Amino acid sequence: MSAPLIVSIYVMWGLLLILALAVFALYRHFGQLYVNSPQGREDQGPAVGSALLSIASRDTDGEEILLPTTRPTLILFVETTCDLCSALRDQLNALAPHSDVLDTVALCAGALPDVRAWASRTPPYVRVAHDRRASAANRYEVNGTPFIVAVGQDGNVRAKGVVNDREGLAWAAEQALSAPAGSELGLDDATEEVVRT
Repeated sequence: MSAPLIVSIYVMWGLLLILALAVFALYRHFGQLYVNSPQGREDQGPAVGSALLSIASRDTDGEEILLPTTRPTLILFVETTCDLCSALRDQLNALAPHSDVLDTVALCAGALPDVRAWASRTPPYVRVAHDRRASAANRYEVNGTPFIVAVGQDGNVRAKGVVNDREGLAWAAEQALSAPAGSELGLDDATEEVVRT
């Protein structure tokens, strides 16, 4: 074979590899756009008004966590490599006024040592569980972090959405603590789904 032919074959394979990487990058980019769009956020997580699927896990201290709990609960889906999740972790103290009546569970994806390090900086009333291979996130159909699910005392999902600030945490706590729609308190918006961005 002549040298120009061999060079052209290598160039062709190189261009094909670059094209494959570009297609993959575009696929990932548009997937992330969908996940972060209003329609993508509505499709994530358990349906508002539905009973939360039961799941058992262990916190970083080895104690069992059963979801749903018998109290109003906030379930926060986070990752150790997510910068927004780390910023949100530092704002979890906004939940302190509700800590005696509200359970807060963070399901944290990442390597166990990283999850333990992440958990070491949370307030004591936040239980952090290692979400191995994002199995809990997959079971609850959560594709992006940070994502929160507010569950009422009855075990039904009251609200869900992307959350990234103190106000979003306070909103989720209010939703979890509110009376269910149609109750004697007449809080019809208690199960209304509002997406926080």
